[in-house]
Amino acid sequence: MKILSKQKMEQKEKNSHNLPENNKLQENNINQKTDKKLRKLGDIFVEKFCSQFEVEGINNIKEEIEKNPDAKYIISSSHFSNLDAPAAVKAMGELLDMQITAESLSFEGASPQKVLFYLGGKDNFIPLDYRRTKNGKTGVFNPSNFDPILERIDQNKTPWIAIHTFNTEGQMKKAKIGAVYTAQKSGAKIIPTALEFYGASVSLEGILNIAKGLLKRSKGKAVFHIGQPIKLEPIENLDILERVIEKRSKGEKLSEQDRLLFKQVKKQLQAQADYIGRKTAAMLPENYQGYYTKKE
Repeated sequence: MKILSKQKMEQKEKNSHNLPENNKLQENNINQKTDKKLRKLGDIFVEKFCSQFEVEGINNIKEEIEKNPDAKYIISSSHFSNLDAPAAVKAMGELLDMQITAESLSFEGASPQKVLFYLGGKDNFIPLDYRRTKNGKTGVFNPSNFDPILERIDQNKTPWIAIHTFNTEGQMKKAKIGAVYTAQKSGAKIIPTALEFYGASVSLEGILNIAKGLLKRSKGKAVFHIGQPIKLEPIENLDILERVIEKRSKGEKLSEQDRLLFKQVKKQLQAQADYIGRKTAAMLPENYQGYYTKKE
């Protein structure tokens, strides 16, 4: 892993702020910055858990936005650390007006995440359905979850969506279809990202692991990788997903044609999700790639 010394990183950051093209980019996208509260939260998280933080591939996005100032984007991410989303905000919050999708379970009861929602601005977080399982929790595809996300994309906001279910094993899992479904519905490009994080705790899940990360901050070293934006090939008959899921919720019988079309469209979405998964995994060391290790 390439880690810059603190001195080099500070000099690199200083130089990047003084580049004329960066100043021009900020002028062209002055209304696209992430909300101040959310950016502050990203700064705090990275500062508290990382002694060194590097961003690779940021020029891909700067050039893309400069060439296509009206384009819409979705940030997809590997997700085995609770630092993933804050690191994305830290790295890209000055360029895009980001919103964070989060597990619906985090919005229930007295979860510690509620404190984060308050500090980062509750309106900057969007719930996606999750359910508890024997092994933890998993995402549940619900098309209605994506309506508020699509509305915010229409308002030039950029959602951050995990490409796979969160886990504490430190490896990528099989991709979910949420990000590609959103891209198909909105016409947005997907920006694949991945956090390469080393520390006393990688997941930062739970009080004990958070405490480890805070107390041993000196071990926290991170590289946030940003890939080239991806424009997906359009998939037809996408509305079959909503129709079938609605019929199932009402206990209505499905026709054979509905079943076949539903299966076909979902297969196409999964193929695109796996493509994004492979692109994401390729930015990470092999021990983080998990499901996508050596998969071409």
